[in-house]
Amino acid sequence: DNLVRSSSMADTSAISRASSLFSVSQRIIKSTSQIEHHEAPMDRTAKRPRTPLENTYRMEPPKIFAVKPVEDIINSVLEEQLEDEKYDARSSKQMSKTLSTIITNRVKALNFERYKIVTIVTVGEVSDQGVRVGSRCIMDQEKDRHASGSYKNSSLFGVATVYAFYYE
Repeated sequence: DNLVRSSSMADTSAISRASSLFSVSQRIIKSTSQIEHHEAPMDRTAKRPRTPLENTYRMEPPKIFAVKPVEDIINSVLEEQLEDEKYDARSSKQMSKTLSTIITNRVKALNFERYKIVTIVTVGEVSDQGVRVGSRCIMDQEKDRHASGSYKNSSLFGVATVYAFYYE
C-alpha cells in the first residue's frame, strides 16, 4: 500500500510540475514596442509578403557602412527639424518617432546593402542640468558601425544614434 501511494504521489507531482509550465496562472511577460496599442494596425489578417532570398555565401559587406555621411545626415535632420521648435513634453514623444523615421529613411537611401539600420532619437528639455545619453549592444567590430549626432537650441536638445548591423 505504501509503495502504491508513493508512486501515485510521484506521478501527481510529476504531472503538476509538467502542467505548471503551461498553467494559465503563470506570470505574463510583457514585451516592449515602439508602437502603442492604439497605434497598432487594426487588420491582423493582412501579412507582409515574404521575400524569397537565396544563399549568397557572402561573408563581407559589398560596401562598408560609412560613418561620416551618416553623421552629416543626422546633424542636418536634427538642425532642420528642431531649429524653430520649443520643448513640449506632450509632443516630444511623437517628435522623436518622426525624427527617427526621417533619419532612417535618409540613411537607407545611401544603399548600404545587407545592413539592418536601427535609429534611436532622444529629445529633452534644456533646463540647467547635464544629460548623458548612452547605450549598449553587442556588435561585430569589423562589420557593424554606429554614428551619432546632436543638436541643442535654447529650449530643447536632440541626440540621435544610428546603428548599422551587418547580416550575412
